[in-house]
Amino acid sequence: MYHHHGVSILEILIGDLETKKNKPNYDSSYLKRLEDFLENKIKEEYGNIPVVAASLLVKLNKKENNEISKENRWYVSNKVFAKYFEELLRSKTKSKIYPLISVEYFNGYPILIVGEPDGLSFEGNKAKIYEVKSFNLTDFIDHVRESREDILNREIFKLIKINSIQLMLYQYLLKRTQEFGLFNNIDKINLYEKIYIYSENIEYLDWARETIEQNFNTIKMIAKGYNTYNLSLKDNLSLEYIGTININNKRIYYFEIDSRVGYNQKIVKYYLKNLDGIIKSSNRVDNRNL
Repeated sequence: MYHHHGVSILEILIGDLETKKNKPNYDSSYLKRLEDFLENKIKEEYGNIPVVAASLLVKLNKKENNEISKENRWYVSNKVFAKYFEELLRSKTKSKIYPLISVEYFNGYPILIVGEPDGLSFEGNKAKIYEVKSFNLTDFIDHVRESREDILNREIFKLIKINSIQLMLYQYLLKRTQEFGLFNNIDKINLYEKIYIYSENIEYLDWARETIEQNFNTIKMIAKGYNTYNLSLKDNLSLEYIGTININNKRIYYFEIDSRVGYNQKIVKYYLKNLDGIIKSSNRVDNRNL
Protein backbone atom coordinates (compact mmCIF):
# COMPACT_ATOMS: atom_id res chain seq x y z
CA MET A 1 0.00 0.00 0.00
CA TYR A 2 1.23 3.49 -0.82
CA HIS A 3 0.60 5.35 2.42
CA HIS A 4 1.14 8.71 0.73
CA HIS A 5 -2.37 8.23 -0.74
CA GLY A 6 -3.94 8.55 2.74
CA VAL A 7 -3.35 9.35 6.42
CA SER A 8 -0.63 7.48 8.27
CA ILE A 9 2.10 8.02 10.89
CA LEU A 10 5.77 8.86 10.63
CA GLU A 11 7.12 5.39 11.46
CA ILE A 12 5.06 3.84 8.66
CA LEU A 13 6.31 6.47 6.22
CA ILE A 14 9.93 5.76 7.19
CA GLY A 15 9.37 2.04 6.64
CA ASP A 16 7.73 2.79 3.31
CA LEU A 17 10.77 4.78 2.19
CA GLU A 18 13.05 1.89 3.10
CA THR A 19 11.21 -0.41 0.68
CA LYS A 20 11.61 2.08 -2.17
CA LYS A 21 15.39 2.52 -2.02
CA ASN A 22 16.11 -0.09 -4.67
CA LYS A 23 13.31 0.92 -7.03
CA PRO A 24 14.69 2.50 -10.22
CA ASN A 25 12.02 5.21 -10.33
CA TYR A 26 13.36 6.70 -7.09
CA ASP A 27 16.60 8.51 -6.31
CA SER A 28 18.12 6.18 -3.72
CA SER A 29 20.62 8.74 -2.40
CA TYR A 30 17.82 11.23 -1.81
CA LEU A 31 15.68 8.60 -0.08
CA LYS A 32 18.57 7.88 2.27
CA ARG A 33 18.91 11.59 3.13
CA LEU A 34 15.17 11.90 3.62
CA GLU A 35 14.93 8.80 5.80
CA ASP A 36 17.80 10.00 8.00
CA PHE A 37 16.21 13.44 8.28
CA LEU A 38 12.82 12.03 9.26
CA GLU A 39 14.35 9.64 11.79
CA ASN A 40 16.92 11.95 13.37
CA LYS A 41 15.30 15.35 13.02
CA ILE A 42 11.52 15.18 12.59
CA LYS A 43 10.93 12.19 14.87
CA GLU A 44 13.34 13.50 17.51
CA GLU A 45 11.66 16.91 17.51
CA TYR A 46 7.99 15.99 17.02
CA GLY A 47 7.68 12.28 17.81
CA ASN A 48 5.70 9.79 15.73
CA ILE A 49 3.52 12.49 14.18
CA PRO A 50 0.61 11.95 11.76
CA VAL A 51 1.39 11.98 8.04
CA VAL A 52 -1.11 13.26 5.47
CA ALA A 53 -0.90 12.81 1.71
CA ALA A 54 -0.81 16.03 -0.30
CA SER A 55 -3.37 14.50 -2.68
CA LEU A 56 -5.95 14.45 0.13
CA LEU A 57 -5.80 18.24 0.31
CA VAL A 58 -7.41 18.50 -3.13
CA LYS A 59 -11.07 18.84 -2.23
CA LEU A 60 -13.05 20.31 -5.06
CA ASN A 61 -16.68 20.59 -4.04
CA LYS A 62 -18.77 22.28 -1.39
CA LYS A 63 -19.70 19.01 0.32
CA GLU A 64 -15.96 18.47 0.89
CA ASN A 65 -16.00 15.13 -0.90
CA ASN A 66 -12.51 14.37 -2.08
CA GLU A 67 -12.42 14.42 -5.88
CA ILE A 68 -9.11 12.58 -5.78
CA SER A 69 -10.82 9.61 -4.11
CA LYS A 70 -13.26 9.37 -7.01
CA GLU A 71 -10.41 9.60 -9.46
CA ASN A 72 -8.47 6.96 -7.51
CA ARG A 73 -11.32 4.49 -8.00
CA TRP A 74 -10.79 4.86 -11.73
CA TYR A 75 -7.04 4.69 -11.12
CA VAL A 76 -7.30 1.36 -9.34
CA SER A 77 -9.51 -0.15 -12.05
CA ASN A 78 -7.07 1.06 -14.73
CA LYS A 79 -3.90 0.84 -12.66
CA VAL A 80 -1.81 -0.98 -15.28
CA PHE A 81 -2.49 1.71 -17.85
CA ALA A 82 -2.02 4.56 -15.37
CA LYS A 83 1.34 3.14 -14.28
CA TYR A 84 2.42 2.77 -17.89
CA PHE A 85 1.70 6.40 -18.70
CA GLU A 86 3.48 7.54 -15.55
CA GLU A 87 6.50 5.49 -16.63
CA LEU A 88 6.23 6.93 -20.14
CA LEU A 89 6.29 10.44 -18.69
CA ARG A 90 9.38 9.74 -16.58
CA SER A 91 11.13 8.12 -19.53
CA LYS A 92 10.46 11.09 -21.81
CA THR A 93 11.39 13.70 -19.21
CA LYS A 94 14.27 11.78 -17.58
CA SER A 95 12.68 12.43 -14.21
CA LYS A 96 12.33 10.40 -11.01
CA ILE A 97 10.02 10.20 -8.01
CA TYR A 98 11.02 12.28 -4.98
CA PRO A 99 8.83 12.27 -1.84
CA LEU A 100 8.48 15.91 -0.76
CA ILE A 101 7.60 17.05 2.75
CA SER A 102 6.44 19.92 4.90
CA VAL A 103 5.53 20.23 8.57
CA GLU A 104 2.19 22.01 8.97
CA TYR A 105 0.07 22.54 12.06
CA PHE A 106 -3.44 21.49 13.09
CA ASN A 107 -4.68 23.23 16.24
CA GLY A 108 -1.06 23.94 17.11
CA TYR A 109 0.09 20.33 16.66
CA PRO A 110 2.55 19.25 13.93
CA ILE A 111 1.42 17.23 10.91
CA LEU A 112 3.78 16.00 8.20
CA ILE A 113 2.52 16.56 4.65
CA VAL A 114 4.09 14.28 2.04
CA GLY A 115 3.61 14.27 -1.71
CA GLU A 116 5.14 12.38 -4.61
CA PRO A 117 4.90 14.09 -8.00
CA ASP A 118 4.83 11.66 -10.91
CA GLY A 119 8.15 13.13 -12.04
CA LEU A 120 10.78 15.57 -10.78
CA SER A 121 14.00 16.51 -12.55
CA PHE A 122 16.81 18.99 -11.95
CA GLU A 123 18.95 21.00 -14.35
CA GLY A 124 21.44 22.95 -12.30
CA ASN A 125 19.43 25.23 -10.03
CA LYS A 126 16.21 24.67 -11.98
CA ALA A 127 13.58 22.06 -11.16
CA LYS A 128 10.79 20.64 -13.28
CA ILE A 129 7.77 18.98 -11.67
CA TYR A 130 5.48 16.74 -13.72
CA GLU A 131 2.04 15.34 -13.02
CA VAL A 132 0.15 12.99 -15.34
CA LYS A 133 -3.43 11.76 -15.46
CA SER A 134 -4.80 9.08 -17.79
CA PHE A 135 -8.39 8.64 -18.93
CA ASN A 136 -9.89 5.34 -20.14
CA LEU A 137 -12.15 6.37 -22.99
CA THR A 138 -13.55 2.85 -23.48
CA ASP A 139 -14.85 2.75 -19.90
CA PHE A 140 -16.28 6.23 -20.36
CA ILE A 141 -18.20 5.39 -23.54
CA ASP A 142 -19.42 2.07 -22.12
CA HIS A 143 -20.90 3.80 -19.07
CA VAL A 144 -22.05 7.17 -20.43
CA ARG A 145 -25.01 6.92 -22.77
CA GLU A 146 -26.16 10.54 -23.09
CA SER A 147 -24.55 13.98 -23.41
CA ARG A 148 -21.15 12.39 -23.98
CA GLU A 149 -19.61 15.51 -25.48
CA ASP A 150 -20.53 17.71 -22.53
CA ILE A 151 -19.54 15.10 -19.96
CA LEU A 152 -16.21 14.42 -21.69
CA ASN A 153 -15.40 18.12 -21.61
CA ARG A 154 -16.25 18.26 -17.91
CA GLU A 155 -13.99 15.28 -17.25
CA ILE A 156 -11.13 17.03 -19.06
CA PHE A 157 -11.75 20.20 -17.05
CA LYS A 158 -11.70 18.19 -13.82
CA LEU A 159 -8.42 16.47 -14.70
CA ILE A 160 -6.82 19.80 -15.57
CA LYS A 161 -7.96 21.28 -12.27
CA ILE A 162 -6.76 18.34 -10.18
CA ASN A 163 -3.40 18.30 -11.95
CA SER A 164 -2.96 22.05 -11.54
CA ILE A 165 -3.72 22.10 -7.82
CA GLN A 166 -1.51 19.09 -7.16
CA LEU A 167 1.38 20.70 -9.03
CA MET A 168 1.07 23.91 -7.01
CA LEU A 169 1.07 21.90 -3.79
CA TYR A 170 4.13 19.97 -4.98
CA GLN A 171 5.98 23.21 -5.71
CA TYR A 172 5.19 24.36 -2.17
CA LEU A 173 6.44 21.04 -0.78
CA LEU A 174 9.59 21.19 -2.90
CA LYS A 175 10.46 24.62 -1.49
CA ARG A 176 9.76 23.42 2.05
CA THR A 177 11.87 20.29 1.48
CA GLN A 178 14.68 22.50 0.23
CA GLU A 179 14.40 24.64 3.36
CA PHE A 180 15.03 21.47 5.37
CA GLY A 181 18.35 21.17 3.53
CA LEU A 182 17.42 18.06 1.54
CA PHE A 183 18.03 19.74 -1.82
CA ASN A 184 20.59 22.25 -3.03
CA ASN A 185 19.46 25.78 -3.84
CA ILE A 186 16.62 25.90 -6.39
CA ASP A 187 16.20 29.21 -8.20
CA LYS A 188 13.33 28.32 -10.52
CA ILE A 189 10.57 25.71 -10.57
CA ASN A 190 8.51 24.89 -13.66
CA LEU A 191 5.28 22.90 -13.49
CA TYR A 192 4.10 20.60 -16.29
CA GLU A 193 0.90 18.61 -16.58
CA LYS A 194 -0.05 15.92 -19.06
CA ILE A 195 -3.31 14.09 -19.71
CA TYR A 196 -3.37 10.84 -21.68
CA ILE A 197 -6.69 9.79 -23.23
CA TYR A 198 -6.61 6.18 -24.41
CA SER A 199 -8.68 3.32 -25.82
CA GLU A 200 -8.23 0.10 -27.76
CA ASN A 201 -10.86 1.46 -30.18
CA ILE A 202 -9.32 4.05 -32.48
CA GLU A 203 -12.77 5.28 -33.51
CA TYR A 204 -13.41 6.28 -29.91
CA LEU A 205 -10.15 8.23 -29.95
CA ASP A 206 -11.08 9.95 -33.22
CA TRP A 207 -14.41 10.99 -31.71
CA ALA A 208 -12.83 12.25 -28.49
CA ARG A 209 -10.13 14.17 -30.30
CA GLU A 210 -12.67 15.80 -32.61
CA THR A 211 -14.87 16.69 -29.62
CA ILE A 212 -11.95 18.25 -27.75
CA GLU A 213 -10.73 20.14 -30.81
CA GLN A 214 -14.21 21.61 -31.33
CA ASN A 215 -14.22 22.84 -27.74
CA PHE A 216 -10.56 23.73 -27.55
CA ASN A 217 -11.07 27.47 -27.11
CA THR A 218 -13.42 26.83 -24.19
CA ILE A 219 -10.96 24.38 -22.67
CA LYS A 220 -8.16 26.93 -22.95
CA MET A 221 -10.29 29.66 -21.41
CA ILE A 222 -11.34 27.52 -18.44
CA ALA A 223 -7.78 26.23 -18.03
CA LYS A 224 -6.61 29.79 -17.42
CA GLY A 225 -8.82 29.86 -14.35
CA TYR A 226 -6.79 26.94 -13.00
CA ASN A 227 -3.51 28.80 -13.65
CA THR A 228 -2.92 26.46 -16.58
CA TYR A 229 -1.15 27.84 -19.64
CA ASN A 230 1.80 27.27 -21.95
CA LEU A 231 4.81 29.52 -21.79
CA SER A 232 6.46 28.37 -25.01
CA LEU A 233 3.46 28.27 -27.37
CA LYS A 234 0.64 30.66 -28.21
CA ASP A 235 -1.90 27.95 -27.40
CA ASN A 236 -2.49 27.20 -23.74
CA LEU A 237 -2.77 23.50 -24.50
CA SER A 238 -1.26 21.45 -27.30
CA LEU A 239 -3.10 18.42 -28.62
CA GLU A 240 -0.65 15.88 -29.97
CA TYR A 241 -1.19 13.15 -32.54
CA ILE A 242 -2.44 9.69 -31.72
CA GLY A 243 0.18 7.17 -30.57
CA THR A 244 0.05 3.43 -29.96
CA ILE A 245 1.28 1.11 -27.21
CA ASN A 246 0.88 -2.59 -26.43
CA ILE A 247 -0.24 -3.58 -22.93
CA ASN A 248 -1.41 -7.06 -21.90
CA ASN A 249 -1.43 -8.12 -25.56
CA LYS A 250 -3.77 -5.25 -26.38
CA ARG A 251 -3.04 -2.52 -28.88
CA ILE A 252 -3.88 0.75 -27.16
CA TYR A 253 -4.27 4.08 -28.93
CA TYR A 254 -3.85 7.38 -27.14
CA PHE A 255 -3.39 11.10 -27.52
CA GLU A 256 -2.16 13.59 -24.98
CA ILE A 257 -2.85 17.11 -23.77
CA ASP A 258 0.13 19.05 -22.42
CA SER A 259 0.14 22.28 -20.47
CA ARG A 260 2.09 24.41 -18.04
CA VAL A 261 0.90 25.56 -14.64
CA GLY A 262 1.67 28.78 -12.79
CA TYR A 263 2.17 28.81 -9.03
CA ASN A 264 -0.35 30.66 -6.87
CA GLN A 265 0.35 30.88 -3.14
CA LYS A 266 -3.24 31.87 -2.33
CA ILE A 267 -4.53 28.67 -3.92
CA VAL A 268 -1.99 26.62 -1.99
CA LYS A 269 -3.00 28.23 1.31
CA TYR A 270 -6.66 27.59 0.52
CA TYR A 271 -6.10 23.86 0.05
CA LEU A 272 -3.77 23.57 3.03
CA LYS A 273 -6.78 24.57 5.13
CA ASN A 274 -8.36 21.23 4.21
CA LEU A 275 -5.90 19.65 6.63
CA ASP A 276 -8.36 20.46 9.41
CA GLY A 277 -11.16 18.38 7.93
CA ILE A 278 -8.86 15.54 6.93
CA ILE A 279 -7.49 15.09 10.44
CA LYS A 280 -10.92 15.36 12.06
CA SER A 281 -12.43 12.76 9.74
CA SER A 282 -9.50 10.35 9.76
CA ASN A 283 -9.96 6.99 11.43
CA ARG A 284 -6.21 6.46 11.35
CA VAL A 285 -5.42 9.26 13.81
CA ASP A 286 -6.42 9.53 17.46
CA ASN A 287 -7.40 13.19 17.61
CA ARG A 288 -7.30 13.14 21.40
CA ASN A 289 -3.52 12.97 21.18
CA LEU A 290 -3.19 15.86 18.73
